[in-house]
Amino acid sequence: MSNLSVNYMGLTLKSPIIAASSGLTSQLDKVAAFEKAGVGAIVVKSLFEEQIVSEAEFLNSQSQAYPESADYLHHYLRDNSLEKYLQLIRDIKGTVSVPVIASINCYSMGEWVSFAKKIQEAGADGLELNIFSLPLYVFKKSDDIEKEYLGVVENVVKSLRIPVAVKIANNYTNLPGFVEGLKSRGAKAVVMFNRFFMPDIDIKKLRIIAADAFSSEAESLKELRWMGIVSALVKGIDLSASTGNHNGTAVIKQILAGATTVQMCTALYKKGPDAISNAIEDLHLFMDTQGFNSVADFCGKLNYDNIDHPDKFERVQFMKTFGGK
Repeated sequence: MSNLSVNYMGLTLKSPIIAASSGLTSQLDKVAAFEKAGVGAIVVKSLFEEQIVSEAEFLNSQSQAYPESADYLHHYLRDNSLEKYLQLIRDIKGTVSVPVIASINCYSMGEWVSFAKKIQEAGADGLELNIFSLPLYVFKKSDDIEKEYLGVVENVVKSLRIPVAVKIANNYTNLPGFVEGLKSRGAKAVVMFNRFFMPDIDIKKLRIIAADAFSSEAESLKELRWMGIVSALVKGIDLSASTGNHNGTAVIKQILAGATTVQMCTALYKKGPDAISNAIEDLHLFMDTQGFNSVADFCGKLNYDNIDHPDKFERVQFMKTFGGK
């Protein structure tokens, strides 16, 4: 039978399929089932500094306490939330044998490094930085924002022994250049792409509501283009495809385009562990049919470097309407 093992950010995974960070990966019975189904690694549900700060501000606003209580609430909630997260890492490590990758999102430099060090001490095999803040300042230059992100990565990497991956958005002016910058700061992998909360509008009640949280299969095509380009232009860094990967076909396509691993989230909510086991079966069938002995044999086989017409990745405009009409 074909060998599905891969090396991702220096970690040996038994398959290229990763359970993405979500509410599911904070539940021990779920991660155990994912391992049994053949998952290669678990990315633990993200720890958000913003959520900790928001909870402290809310509790302080609801109380009649003295102003000094704000600092107490912040530090108490921070320490309590962090300890719960560290215990979750320990519990998951005690439940599964596959690599366990923690995930954090912070907005203050000190907390990025502080959280990262504690997570390493708790036994995480790797760390995924969920790094993005919505740019809302008109006069702030995009280059300055990217420099801030790169600075965070550099500082976190320098403080750790475990490998670091960076989960990024898809809206950078020069995406390959930004990934090259992440690599030069020590990131071992880049996860493409982060899927954000999206607002919608209820036109009957005239209010802002949350859009559907689940991805569609079509969303994988956006990362497919960039996977094929970035894997060819930026050597020496692993790429993980995230968003819209609902089945084995999507997994195979992303690997052909250059992904080292493929993360599943929505598929796990909708299909449970079967999404993983079915994708594993599809991978074996594809590899056996095509004569590939390992995932490395076809990883990047159809990326920007390895196809006869790389312009197929470059093209962004429709030259004709459908049907030539």
